[in-house]
Amino acid sequence: MKIATENAENHISSSPKSPSALLSDHGLKAFGGVTKVPASGNAGRQVRRTHSGKVVRVKKDGAGGKGTWGILFDTDRDLLIDQKDPNYDSGEEPYELPVTDIADPLDEYKKSVVSVIEEYFRNDDIGAAASDLRELGSSEYHPYFVKKLISMAMDRHDREKEMASVLLSALYADVVSAVRISQGFFLLLESADDFAVDIPDAVDVLALFTARAVVDDILPPAFLTRAKKSLTESSKGHLVLRTAEKSYLSAPHHAELIEKRWGGSTHVTADDVRKKIANLLKEYIENGDTSEACRCIRELGVPFYHHEIVKRGLILAMEARSAEPLISKLLMEAAEEGLISSSQMFKGFARLEESLDDLALDIPSAKTMFRSLVPMAITEGWLDASYCKDSAMNGDLCDGGDQEKVRR
Repeated sequence: MKIATENAENHISSSPKSPSALLSDHGLKAFGGVTKVPASGNAGRQVRRTHSGKVVRVKKDGAGGKGTWGILFDTDRDLLIDQKDPNYDSGEEPYELPVTDIADPLDEYKKSVVSVIEEYFRNDDIGAAASDLRELGSSEYHPYFVKKLISMAMDRHDREKEMASVLLSALYADVVSAVRISQGFFLLLESADDFAVDIPDAVDVLALFTARAVVDDILPPAFLTRAKKSLTESSKGHLVLRTAEKSYLSAPHHAELIEKRWGGSTHVTADDVRKKIANLLKEYIENGDTSEACRCIRELGVPFYHHEIVKRGLILAMEARSAEPLISKLLMEAAEEGLISSSQMFKGFARLEESLDDLALDIPSAKTMFRSLVPMAITEGWLDASYCKDSAMNGDLCDGGDQEKVRR
């Protein structure tokens, strides 16, 4: 009996279905009905025995295995939303921030000025072009307008070339400052090599535009010298400046030849305006009729060129001191009536200041006289006091002592 019992126990313990054998196979040991789990290793995983005796591993967190529902809040995997599902809700789609391109203000400006220029070439309306350019604002981008205007005209007929030159003269000072125009021409010179690829006569055309700007007094002659220093001698831009100087600006009667090169303009040319202004001022000095002089200024119909009246008038005052009170009276009355704008008055003084070195060759005391005219004009109210700050001679202008001398 004892032997039979031992044999039965041995048979049970060695059975593949024996709990002891199962536990032993997985590194577990039964002790007093309590199962000890090793601290580490695969033995720490939970196991489950099926009815057939097959051992399966239980999925972590009790999620089950194949054919099970998984855990209640299973967020470890991406949920695919089926748009064809009857219960589909677009609000359940992941939110994505809309991607928008940020427009470059300069690119937008360049596109806008192309429309302004095209419209001007079609209608030949200087006033509309000036108004459109003002509405665009962004005066810091005006050099690109100058460049675009001339570059578009370069590849067109003489009519458009002439129109471009006339428009620049009209916009000068009132709409586009002298500095911006100079910057625009320098941009053109820098791009001369590129222009030459598509426009065979680009160097000659750009040289003529540059010479025309000098003749029209919207580019100072000193611009050519300064620009050449900033360009390499082998560049097309440098060649443009040399051509402008030697082929155009050095020729006899060059002003008339340059202004008629593209057939002339249907508008009054800068040279015509200068002649009329010279005659107007000469008659005024002779008769002293301020009202008549103002009427003639209105009839000229060139408010964008009133800075020439200021400059020419001040030169007359320097040449003949007896003319100074008359010129002062005319400019003061024109300013009070709004006939000559503050910007045109400002620009007239600025242009005169730029030419003082040349003027001093004929009028040795030109600089001294200019230093007295500026504070006088400010004191009498027909020149804005900000001129002293912006002037290149601000260290010598508008000090209290000079103004007191003028008042006395």
